[in-house]
Amino acid sequence: MRAHRLAVVLSTLTFATVMAHAERVAAKRMIRVPRVIDTPFQPTGRPLGAAAVPTGDAATTAYLAGSAIAVAGQRALVIDADSGDLVLVDQAGTPVTRLAIGPTATQLVYDPVARRAYVADRAGDQIVVVEVGDTLRVAARWPTPTEPYGVALSPDRTMLLATTVAARTLVAFDVASGHERWRRPLAPEPRAVAISPDGAQALVTSLTSGAAERITLATPQAGVAISLAPAARATAMVLGQMVPANESGRVVARSAFAARFVGNGLALVAHQTSTPLQDAPFGGNRGSYGGGFEAPIKHALTFVATSQAIPQTMLATIGEHQPKAIAWDPVRDRALVVGYGSDSLLVVAAASQLTVRQERKVGGLGGSTSCGPEGVAVGADGAAWIFCAVSRKVVRVDLEGKVAVGAAEVAPTRMSQLAHAGFDLFRKGGDARISSDGAMACASCHPEAGADGLTWKIEGHELQTPLLAGRVAGTHPYKWDGGDPDLTTSLTSTMRRLGGNGLNAGEVKALAAYLEQLPAPRRPTRDAARVARGRALFESAEVGCASCHDGPSYTDNAQHEFGGTLASADTPSLVGLARSAPYYHDGSAATLEALVAERASVHGMSDSAPLSPSQRADLIAFLETL
Repeated sequence: MRAHRLAVVLSTLTFATVMAHAERVAAKRMIRVPRVIDTPFQPTGRPLGAAAVPTGDAATTAYLAGSAIAVAGQRALVIDADSGDLVLVDQAGTPVTRLAIGPTATQLVYDPVARRAYVADRAGDQIVVVEVGDTLRVAARWPTPTEPYGVALSPDRTMLLATTVAARTLVAFDVASGHERWRRPLAPEPRAVAISPDGAQALVTSLTSGAAERITLATPQAGVAISLAPAARATAMVLGQMVPANESGRVVARSAFAARFVGNGLALVAHQTSTPLQDAPFGGNRGSYGGGFEAPIKHALTFVATSQAIPQTMLATIGEHQPKAIAWDPVRDRALVVGYGSDSLLVVAAASQLTVRQERKVGGLGGSTSCGPEGVAVGADGAAWIFCAVSRKVVRVDLEGKVAVGAAEVAPTRMSQLAHAGFDLFRKGGDARISSDGAMACASCHPEAGADGLTWKIEGHELQTPLLAGRVAGTHPYKWDGGDPDLTTSLTSTMRRLGGNGLNAGEVKALAAYLEQLPAPRRPTRDAARVARGRALFESAEVGCASCHDGPSYTDNAQHEFGGTLASADTPSLVGLARSAPYYHDGSAATLEALVAERASVHGMSDSAPLSPSQRADLIAFLETL
């Protein structure tokens, strides 16, 4: 009950409370922090960022960051990752025309002057340029590095930025020619990219790095990593007792799917915060993820002042579960944030001002059915256009918070009925059947059925989050100790560990069906000769990797004794290995380099010590392509 009451309180706080805490911290450090006053929006109020706001018109700011939906006049464009279709819908959400792009296509931006859409074809490794009229027509296709995801168009509409997930790059394209201008590396698991209204800088988010990268577009190879984790607290309240912060656990930021500038010097990043190792001083809670008594995952909106040499941040905890998209209305200075797991919309008033505050919360976006909001955009009238990934419908929310659900699906699902039901359950937050007080969803630790890159305290052990996509079918038994013989047993025991009341047998079967049909993550491209040498080492008797990691899933479906914190450990699948750091059951190998060099807590799996540095590099190159 304590965690539930805390969540309710946090969801109703104004952002002024957050800054009041910042002031207390700053007083100890002699840092000046601007005061937030919870009063109505004052157009003359000083912005937290460097530039006066509003900046630019609504049509321009709309394409400075991508989403799954974009307003095009009186209609909207939707990219549905399930079907892979780009769909033009009318104000009622009814499809007008469609164009096949490709399954898993993710984001788009729309240029209202050229009447062109730029769509990230994630599986096809390309940007698809589409002419938008009464019909949709492909005008060009621009090849990208592996797995494009986020897109953003510069204010003058001459440059398109795209993030690529598997290749970990940011690529700039010349819009007139389609040629690549430049590219730069990014942190692991990059997702969204947003450009400031003056075109001077960009911000890129990541699912696992815990930071956003600020990039000066005039010198794109330079950048600054901005931590999104909340500032360390001097003390924390545990069971009514004040204890040092290092006894309450370290909070990290994860799952930053969305970013949006609200002025030239201020950006918003939506993400979650995780506390995987809660060291409660009065005895840990063995029955919970994290080992503590607070909800280990919360959801946040971080304000990033990007105008300083060292950016400053302000974090507000919000009630939107898995916030996945942000839109900004510069005319009214309102930010719109959708909760993918909670089917809700948060409206933030005076988003760029010191008077920033919560205007309203709108729940039940799907009406009588699930929504799964994955994209949000703003119409000329200030209404929010929202795309629901679960129902595959478009929803409009007016300025008064009235919800209008589209009557028709934009496209049919490619999933079976059972797997689609599991897809809905996997992302669902606020469900006490899945976790205690509904604080966690499956997707909380497994965004996009991947891994959060963390090691969690679970029933007295420190166990890393395994990747799920492409690793579930045929890899029994499950759990790191191999204690669950089949997938439905494993899912049931996971919900018990999460403190949930449990799903019924049919719902567990649906979850299993969804996970079993997921494809493996995309692999980065590596030098073919190096990969071939690495494969030979992997399969050699001297190194011995293939003796346990064999077959299509690279596992022998068995347990082995290696000592350490588990009496025996299950052989994990190696599918998607490049996307599943850290490594070993306890996450003690942060990188593949550490794993191959046996510099972590688990030893004896193979004999890699005699390998030269060049041979280790070859082996790693092969492992990254699995």
